[in-house]
Amino acid sequence: MKKTIAQLWEEIFSDYNIVNEIAEQGCFRITADQIRKYKEPRLMAKFDFSKQLPKVFKENELGILPIKNGEYIIGKFNLFENIENTKYDEIDFKKVELPSFIETIDPDNIYSESNALNVACLSGMFNDAFNEELYETIQGKMRTNTFKFTISSNNIVNSVEVNGAAIEIDGGYEGRSKVVLVEAKNSMPKDFVIRQLYYPYRHWKDKILKEIIPVFFVYDNGIYNMFIYSFEDLYNYNSLKLIDIKRYMVSSKSSDTIKKEVYENIKLIDELSQEEVPLPQADSFSKVIGALELINNDINTANGIATELEFDSRQGKYYIDALRYLELVEKGNKFGKYKLSTLGFKLVNLDMKNRNKKIFELILKHKPFYEVYEYYVANEKLPSKEFIKNIIRKYIPNMAEETVNRRASTIRGWIQWIIGTQV
Repeated sequence: MKKTIAQLWEEIFSDYNIVNEIAEQGCFRITADQIRKYKEPRLMAKFDFSKQLPKVFKENELGILPIKNGEYIIGKFNLFENIENTKYDEIDFKKVELPSFIETIDPDNIYSESNALNVACLSGMFNDAFNEELYETIQGKMRTNTFKFTISSNNIVNSVEVNGAAIEIDGGYEGRSKVVLVEAKNSMPKDFVIRQLYYPYRHWKDKILKEIIPVFFVYDNGIYNMFIYSFEDLYNYNSLKLIDIKRYMVSSKSSDTIKKEVYENIKLIDELSQEEVPLPQADSFSKVIGALELINNDINTANGIATELEFDSRQGKYYIDALRYLELVEKGNKFGKYKLSTLGFKLVNLDMKNRNKKIFELILKHKPFYEVYEYYVANEKLPSKEFIKNIIRKYIPNMAEETVNRRASTIRGWIQWIIGTQV
């Protein structure tokens, strides 16, 4: 049986006595050749998100950075920037359109980060966000200049020098006064490694005089999210500061027509009839769909789903209950196991657009979700969280206030999914 990356790092830490070396020296340098004895370094040292860090790193509060071609440094580094707490999902998004003559890009079928960036560029999202006409000028892999910086963790400050480390820029856009450097992802993470913004920023800061703007770009559930940053101190890795968040959606007239038809013909149900499976707590509807697909593939317990979707077992149960709320999943014959309902089985065998249309119906027949979507239709923006909480109180008057607050986030997340997803 092949060993996991986490297990291989346990071996490396043991073989090179890394924890003790860091305690004595402050950091530990390791070469690609040393790592290659266990597995390909490119796979072993790429941690874009904190959840990817092996257990031995997490337990010892350590991180790893590339510092030159074929060399890395391990130390007590605060590597990641949290975006989960930015409340990005409460920010209204702006609708844009692709030029009518574009035929080679389908905005309803975004399959990669580069595809999403092409849509963002062609639809004018970047021009709008930065109030300047921008042209793509940078993309791909390169190696950094030589530069030094400090990086911290708790009260420890480390000095690091980088010389010819590999970087990859997903998109670089230049205007008369600005250069925008973009790191792109196609699903919304809880955090990201600052290195993917800092190394390209430092590399180009030494080359040009124009303002350089680092952007973390996420295409998620039909929404194009731009987290716009600055580094307050050029020489401090941890000086990243969030300046603004911009959000966009590409309009689709045919999809809007179908959604309007679903909305206008929906048959509402009594929310209190769902008392066995009450209003769910599962903010990410893309993960709700992920849980449905897992159950369809016989990963049918809360622990199994939590492991696959990378959260704790309690959240695994939340996402199963969300599917039960939509009547797509029911209890299995054995305790703790679940299975697709007849409706769920029919749904997973539909093509994507018809599946989405049916899911819209299943969500909107619930009055709290319907009224939030009704507000969006009337105002072309999502209501405030307090407005959503009042709707919940109206239909489920005995719900505890803390629970109301959490369920409001779920309703907002699901309605955003409806708005951003095409049919």
